[in-house]
Amino acid sequence: MQISLTNEEIESLAKSYSYADDVALGHRMTEAQARGSMTLEDLQGVATWKWRGGRTRNLVSENSAEDVQEITRVAFSATSERLKMGALLALRGVDWPMASVILHFAFPDHYPILDVRAMNSVGGSTNYTFSSWMEYVALCRDKARAENVTLRTLDRTLWSADKMKVPRRQRRPRQVQK
Repeated sequence: MQISLTNEEIESLAKSYSYADDVALGHRMTEAQARGSMTLEDLQGVATWKWRGGRTRNLVSENSAEDVQEITRVAFSATSERLKMGALLALRGVDWPMASVILHFAFPDHYPILDVRAMNSVGGSTNYTFSSWMEYVALCRDKARAENVTLRTLDRTLWSADKMKVPRRQRRPRQVQK
């Protein structure tokens, strides 16, 4: 994986990013981080922002309010990167991309968002593992620091770079089980 964009390219691509509700989600997750945990409504808000379809929203709604609060309290207070991510993955309907959104908006200076578009931009795989997650986190942190941009700016850039190449992602057909 690599990011071979100049500072000017990063700034330009970030400006072309347009995605609804970034500010609202940022405020919601800043409040959750300050509280030390998320509510079920916070989790549903993340699901709505990340996934436009209803399937994931339905899945996250199956979590109890108590589980969401306890699990996110563990994730937000953990010093272990593996525990932060692992706790979030214990929530129903939360996989690597959505867990990364939670961490990104709760801790905006520390975590990028895993996304198929970002992975395409850096030449990474969408077969997520803890080691590939940590490699991506380090790559983004290093590039953001080197170019003196925020991780949010870099995230917008990586998403926009792929969006310009492939305006509409095709969904893979679902496999029918027999």
